[in-house]
Amino acid sequence: PLMRVFRVGSSFVAASSFRAARRRPRRAPPRTQAMAPIQGTAEDNVRVGFNRKEMRTESLVGTVKHHDCHAFFVHDDASRWPAKEFEGQIGDVSRSMHAALEAAAGAHKGGVHQFAPRSNAVGGKVKLNLAEAGARAHASDAPGDVLIFPQSTRRKAYDDPSDASPERVAAFVRDVFVTGDAGAGLPGGECECERLRGAHVFVCTHAARDARCGLCGPALVDAIRAEVDARGLTDRVAVRGCSHVGGHAYAGNVLVFHPLGGVDADADAAASEGTWYGYVTPREIPDIVERTIRRGEKIPRLWRGSMGMKTEDHAAAAAAAAAAAG
Repeated sequence: PLMRVFRVGSSFVAASSFRAARRRPRRAPPRTQAMAPIQGTAEDNVRVGFNRKEMRTESLVGTVKHHDCHAFFVHDDASRWPAKEFEGQIGDVSRSMHAALEAAAGAHKGGVHQFAPRSNAVGGKVKLNLAEAGARAHASDAPGDVLIFPQSTRRKAYDDPSDASPERVAAFVRDVFVTGDAGAGLPGGECECERLRGAHVFVCTHAARDARCGLCGPALVDAIRAEVDARGLTDRVAVRGCSHVGGHAYAGNVLVFHPLGGVDADADAAASEGTWYGYVTPREIPDIVERTIRRGEKIPRLWRGSMGMKTEDHAAAAAAAAAAAG
């Protein structure tokens, strides 16, 4: 059916009618169904697209919840994610991954698993997102991959979805995130590990969570890929769609994990910094590619915050970045 955009509370929801928007299920739909794409009409663009009135009406600095590690679980296409991506059907592997991290951390608040500082193998608090496994995945990705930053590693939670039992997923979480023992005790032997090089860009494309991300996100993925290709950087920059990162009012939300100094400083360096941008439109993409991806610089007018940085430290860092940029 034709999807229209309706405001429900603080969110914009794509649905066939206002009644359907208010009653949208929080559970995952049957696997044979997928959410129809938002049409992107002129009216939609004014309400939830790049031309909406709320663009740049709020300060972005400090709108990133403190986290020390960010993990992306490659799982399904965004059109099949429920509004709450970890509240899918019982037995869904993404639900198992989230539950295992929550059990290990002891609490989940503000979209972040609240591990105590230095209490695990990845340094503390962990944020988990889904990364698309469809057209907006990277060619190197496969379902079951977990991409972890700032460690810049790809781990394989399972090779065959039929092996992704809650017990196996819990063992994976324990051995990779908690104890860091290279996967000892996992069924089938050690956990695979691949070093991620270059820059990795994630764009929120989670339409079921909010129509602003559903309309802006896919367009930004296409725009970033086109710019990366035009600059001959496709072997050094991976671009992916991801689930809700927090702050859908700031769509388009773009997260850039890049080496210190950017990919021009060292093409083989791992992505050790995580820079969050909001209110991104296609017009900003050349600047993001040139300044952040290639040179490792922050763009103050777009900057929401960074991985590993506490909320109270963002304002001083923003002032320093603005001064450096002139």
